Amino acid sequence: MRETLLGNDLIEIEKQIWLLLQQSVKTAKSPFHQAYVATINNNFPEQRTVVLRNINIEEKKLRFHTDIRSEKIEHLNHNNSLSWLFYDAELKLQLRIYTKAEIHYNDEIADIAWNNSRLASKMCYTTQAKSGSFIAEPEIIDVNQKDIEPELLHFARKNFCIVESKAFAMDFVFLNAKGNKRGYFDYLTEDFHWRQI
Repeated sequence: MRETLLGNDLIEIEKQIWLLLQQSVKTAKSPFHQAYVATINNNFPEQRTVVLRNINIEEKKLRFHTDIRSEKIEHLNHNNSLSWLFYDAELKLQLRIYTKAEIHYNDEIADIAWNNSRLASKMCYTTQAKSGSFIAEPEIIDVNQKDIEPELLHFARKNFCIVESKAFAMDFVFLNAKGNKRGYFDYLTEDFHWRQI
C-alpha cells in the first residue's frame, strides 16, 4: 500500500484504499477495523467509534451495527448525513468518507447480519435502558455468558439495526518524509483530484 501511496496514480490509490477497507472488516487488529463516525444533532456534529462491519466496493457502501434506540439513529432520522474518519498510524494515512446513511431494521439485511453475529456481540443489545440515557449506575452485561434465555435474545434482536451508508466523496491524506499528499475522490461526478494538504 505504501508504494501505491508514494506514486501519483489516483485511480490506483483509490482502488487500493477500498481494498484495504474491505480487508479491515475481518481483521480486528487492522487500524481501519474501527472508525469514527459523525452525525448531525441540531446543527452540531457528534462523533463516536464504531466497528466497520461490511464494505461493498462496487456500490461504495460501508456498514456498522448499532442499537435502534441510540441517539445516532435519532440524528440520522432527521439528517442522514454521516461522515467516517479512519487513521492508520503506521501508514500515516487518514481517510474521510462522506456518505448518506440508510437504516436497516427488521429487514433481510438486518436479519442476515444478526444471524452472522457472535453471541457476545448480540449480548450488547440486551440493556434495559435506552442507549445514551442517564442511569443511576452502569448496567453491566456479561457478554461471555453462554446460557441465554431465548426471550432475552428476542429482546436484543428488537434493538439491533444496521446503518449502511453510501459514499459520495472521499478525502485522503498521506504523510511521508518524501512529501505529504492529499487527494479527493468525487463519486457523484467521478472526478479524482489532488488537493493542497
